[in-house]
Amino acid sequence: MTKAFQKPLLIVLALVALAAFTQCSKQRIAQNSFSEPDQFMYDNRPEEQEFVIDGTGQGPITGNQGTRLWLDSSIFMFPNGNDVSYPITIKLIEVYLPKDMELYNLPTVAQGNMLVTDGEVRVRAFKDGEELILKPNKTYYAQTPSANPVPEMSLFFGEQVGDILDWHDNSSAVSTNPAPEYIAVDSTGGYYDLAVPVMGWINCDYFYALDPNSTTTVSYQSNDDDLTNVVVFLYFTDIHSVMRVYNQESGSVPLGASVKSLCFAMNSAGNLAYHYEEFAVSANYTVEVTMTEIAEADLIALMDGF
Repeated sequence: MTKAFQKPLLIVLALVALAAFTQCSKQRIAQNSFSEPDQFMYDNRPEEQEFVIDGTGQGPITGNQGTRLWLDSSIFMFPNGNDVSYPITIKLIEVYLPKDMELYNLPTVAQGNMLVTDGEVRVRAFKDGEELILKPNKTYYAQTPSANPVPEMSLFFGEQVGDILDWHDNSSAVSTNPAPEYIAVDSTGGYYDLAVPVMGWINCDYFYALDPNSTTTVSYQSNDDDLTNVVVFLYFTDIHSVMRVYNQESGSVPLGASVKSLCFAMNSAGNLAYHYEEFAVSANYTVEVTMTEIAEADLIALMDGF
């Protein structure tokens, strides 16, 4: 090779090397990092309410959001089978709003299937600090409020699977108590009447009729932000269903559904950040995320609008 050809070749090789270095440098640019906003979620969710029953009242216990409970010592036992005497402490959590379902991380999805929900509650009983269980064939009775109760509703029961609370439409999935569950629209309207054979989380729902030929997924991506620890929820406004998005891709969702999409997390400075969109779901819809700082009160106000 002559010297006349060596110089242009060296220039070409240098340019190629520079381009490769530039590309690698771009790939190494760090994205904005985030952490899950655990404290924010804990501080803003509805508090667990405590009531003491001593056998002198006729009931019901009434929660802050209108849940009514009828319980007495005869239905409870210690885990070892021993009877329980008064007084007994009842603990209640009421989760009726989409905001609270998100703050409690209680999406309305059962084994990957969307649910139409009318609210979630958790009921527990304690004696001297020990958690009680229902006796075989015993239930507790409750009423849960609803602005528009519908006869299609069923009872679903919560099962903790790792960090996720999954829902089952049969109490036998979470309990060996043979007592049957019951749910119906109360004759006076505005409530569901329940007979519940399991302590813990319950949910008034029915399966959304998802057409497998008219479904898609919603995915999330960002050029600037690492979304690994960003909490992402979809609220289906017409269906009244909440779905959490894991690993930047949703489960199966109906085409055309109206959605409110919320991403939120803590940034590296310790401040809340979010991304919010409203859209109708189209095929393989992708949300382009840009996380922006937001005050805690403003984020709660946004979630209150769900």
